[in-house]
Amino acid sequence: MKTTKLTYALLAFLCVGCQKVLEVDMPQERQMVLNAIPSAGSRPFVNFAYTRYFLDPSNDQPVPGATPVMTINGVPYSPDSVSHCNYFFRSGYALQPLDQLSVDFAAGDSLIHAHTYIPRRPSVGNMRVSNVGDRTFRYVGLEFDVDDSAGYREYYYMAITRRDSGMRYNEWTRQYDTVDTVRSCMFMAPTPAITDPEVCAYRPSFNYFYNRLLFKDSLVDGQRYPVTLLVLTTIDTNEVSDAEHRFLHQYTLSVQSVTPERWNYIVSSARQSSTSSFFAEQGSVWSNVRGALGIFAGQSGWKYTFDADTITAAP
Repeated sequence: MKTTKLTYALLAFLCVGCQKVLEVDMPQERQMVLNAIPSAGSRPFVNFAYTRYFLDPSNDQPVPGATPVMTINGVPYSPDSVSHCNYFFRSGYALQPLDQLSVDFAAGDSLIHAHTYIPRRPSVGNMRVSNVGDRTFRYVGLEFDVDDSAGYREYYYMAITRRDSGMRYNEWTRQYDTVDTVRSCMFMAPTPAITDPEVCAYRPSFNYFYNRLLFKDSLVDGQRYPVTLLVLTTIDTNEVSDAEHRFLHQYTLSVQSVTPERWNYIVSSARQSSTSSFFAEQGSVWSNVRGALGIFAGQSGWKYTFDADTITAAP
C-alpha cells in the first residue's frame, strides 16, 4: 500500500511539472545569410535572407530593400525575378563550366560580396553495372572510369540515392499503398585512390561503408583511374509481385566536380554535425561570403540512373 501511494505521489509531481511554461528570450538581432550552389546547366540564382531563431516557426525572412547584382564573366546583371528570398538572374541562360560568378548585395549600410566559378564537368565513362549475390541480400556493383585533368586541383563528390516506387502492402490498413521515396544509399568503395585518408574527407561508417565520398585528385592527377562501388541492398518481401504490379528500385549515381569553397564548406559542416557531446564547444562552418553568413560555391555534375531489377546477375 505504501508503494502505491508513493507511485501516485510521483505521478502527480510529474504531471504538475509538465504543465510549467518556460519563457524563452528570443534574440531580436538577426544576421543576413547568402546561400547558393550554382551548377553547370542551371539558371543563376541566389538565396538571400535573414537567419531565424530555431524555435521561430516562420520561414526565412527577406531582407527589405536588398539590391543584388550578379556578375557573370565580367557582365553585371540585375535579377529578372524574385520569389520570396530567391533571386533569379539572366533568364534563359544555363551556366557553363569555367563561368566566373560574383554576387553583390547592398542592404542598408551593409555590403555583401561573394565569388565563385563553375568547375569542369567530371569525365566519367565505361560504366558497368551488375548484381552480386542472391535476390534477398545482394550488392549492386558499379564500375566506371574517371579521367582527371592534368595540372588542375580538382575535388570530387560522389553519392548514390535509391528511389523506391510502386505498391506495398500495409499491414495496418490491410491494403496496398502507393510508395515513392528517395533515400541515401550506403556503399563500399574499395578503390584505394579515392578512399586513402590523405585525400578522402569522410571516414567510412561501420568500418567500411560510406554514404558519400568527397576526395581530392592528389593521388590521380591527370590519370584515368577505375572506380568500384558496391551498394548493399535488400529486397522487401512485402512488395507486390511483378505479375500484379512491378516495383521500381531506381538508383542514381551522382559524380560531381566541386570548387575548393564547396569542399571546405562540406568538411566543416560535417565536423560540426558529428559532434557527439552536448557540452562540446561548437565550431564555425566555413564561409566565403564577405559581410554575411553563407556559402557561394559552384559545381558541375554527372549522373547515371538504372533500375536494379533489370540488371543481369554476375556469373
